[in-house]
Amino acid sequence: MMQFDLDPEYRRFIERYLKVSALSTAVDINQQRLDYQQIINHFRYPHPAGIITSDSSVEGRHGPIPIRHYRYQNGNDNTLLLFLHGGGFILGSLDSHDDICAELCANTGIDLISVNYRHSPEFHHPVHLDDVEDAFIDCAHRNIILVGVSAGATLAAALCHRLRSGPKTAAGQVLIYPGLGGDDFGLKSYQQNAHAPLLTAADVSFYRTVRCKDGVVPLQDPEFFPLQAKSFSGIAPTIAISADVDPLRDDAGLYVENLKAAQVSAEWLNEPGLTHDFLRARHISQRASEAFRNIGDAITRLAIRSRPTRP
Repeated sequence: MMQFDLDPEYRRFIERYLKVSALSTAVDINQQRLDYQQIINHFRYPHPAGIITSDSSVEGRHGPIPIRHYRYQNGNDNTLLLFLHGGGFILGSLDSHDDICAELCANTGIDLISVNYRHSPEFHHPVHLDDVEDAFIDCAHRNIILVGVSAGATLAAALCHRLRSGPKTAAGQVLIYPGLGGDDFGLKSYQQNAHAPLLTAADVSFYRTVRCKDGVVPLQDPEFFPLQAKSFSGIAPTIAISADVDPLRDDAGLYVENLKAAQVSAEWLNEPGLTHDFLRARHISQRASEAFRNIGDAITRLAIRSRPTRP
């Protein structure tokens, strides 16, 4: 860990994180899920005052999809954040990012729905994306901004690609340390941060393979790796946020570059001194807290852009 340029306060967060659980992909998936739950429990924070939640489900093509609706005070009936959790397609739930969702809802004042899409290895690509699409279609709000974290950011970008020619499209997307297939493009971050804390290049490879039936990766499928799209036109306005010490860092940069070339409104925010999963350090590290505030600001900017102009 010493060779990486990490914020000193954030470095202490990593040491604490690893004491709770190493969260290694070298162990079986059941053990990974138990280890991840330890992380969730240790870094869980209370909801801000004024947050109201309700759980329900959406009927999807593969069966019921659990969702959790967050509303702050009077709520917002026009704009909605559709939140897609991270966890490498094998981990995560409505509870894994529950406090993060509550804080995003309170900080922006925008209703939020979190989606518990199906996981691998029980289900394979494109079932995760089908679940997310079914939840998106079910939403009644006029403007829907996708907010994806890690694997959830991969799904958000894939959904924007799938929906761009359909009757209902996203008003925007905020991608938080997304994995978009950058290793297939030889991006530098995969070498520079191959052994980064909390996510290594080997972890990325594991999560990619377990997502597929029989481990066969559809490298040219833009719904699997959004960077493989032949065209980026028609994608929703995008703000991509990366951690500087993360193998996935340059995925965000290349994706934004491709969007801009296609005349799509896009921004890349790279957060120095942080690693993958920095959201869990937002109440421990000032640097992570600033990055979390930047995410809220990004959501607000997209929400303002998506509001219809008055005649």
